[in-house]
Amino acid sequence: MKNKAFVFDLDGTLFETTATDRGTPSSPNFIEFGDTAKLLNESNPLPLLKLAQQVQAEGHKVYILTARQNIIAPAIKKLLHRYGIKAEYVFTVGDRGFDIPAYKAEILSQLAKDHKTYYWDDDIDNLTMVPSAIRTFLA
Repeated sequence: MKNKAFVFDLDGTLFETTATDRGTPSSPNFIEFGDTAKLLNESNPLPLLKLAQQVQAEGHKVYILTARQNIIAPAIKKLLHRYGIKAEYVFTVGDRGFDIPAYKAEILSQLAKDHKTYYWDDDIDNLTMVPSAIRTFLA
């Protein structure tokens, strides 16, 4: 039997964050998503955080899959630690470009090879590209 992997998006799924796109549709500016202080000081937990805590307490692996860039991963781990969550891994796809749903689906496909995978995201576009073998939930 495969181990279970519980995968959560960060912004709008586990935490309400204040970072916003400061650009235009033709020229996005995601600078606030790399602001460590903003993440650590202005993020508020959402109800799904309790599920992440519960499944981890049951011995399951918890992963984070976010559109943020890799430079912010240590701050994400620190934020999670405040709430008793030690993520098995923080996947960041923001460094790869703008096809976030495809990048997230690719990572989830790899996880699903070894785990029965469950995924929560607040963006329906990210959920529609996920392979059918993975259980998805709109946050």
